[in-house]
Amino acid sequence: MADRAFPLDFATLVPDTRPRRWLVLPSGFEAAASPDQDSPVFEQTPEAVLEAFKAVALAAPRVTLVREEAGQVELVQRSKVFRFPDYITVQAFETQGGAALAIYSRAVIGYSDMGVNRKRIKAWLESLQAALA
Repeated sequence: MADRAFPLDFATLVPDTRPRRWLVLPSGFEAAASPDQDSPVFEQTPEAVLEAFKAVALAAPRVTLVREEAGQVELVQRSKVFRFPDYITVQAFETQGGAALAIYSRAVIGYSDMGVNRKRIKAWLESLQAALA
């Protein structure tokens, strides 16, 4: 775990340039990186949104909680066959109308993830929106 900074500073994060990651940030979030996707806004508190996101993620196959600190959660999902790890770091921020998420999902092995991180996070956000509706 020492090789991955935690908690992450989403404002100064410089994501991996290889096509093996997906970055979600709240709309208008002041950051060094451009997001791959803007976070939806949820009407709940940041704490409630983070807990609900964690529940959605942990319901997925092969996902475990790695650590939780300072309002951030780090999870790992391992690939089915080779058990390669993808790390997902999440933080909820207060925003106008409720809360929005910053999510950095990334593979640590290989050059490309063939869109796995994008598909995972989009699916989890859809599930989260349904759960909080």
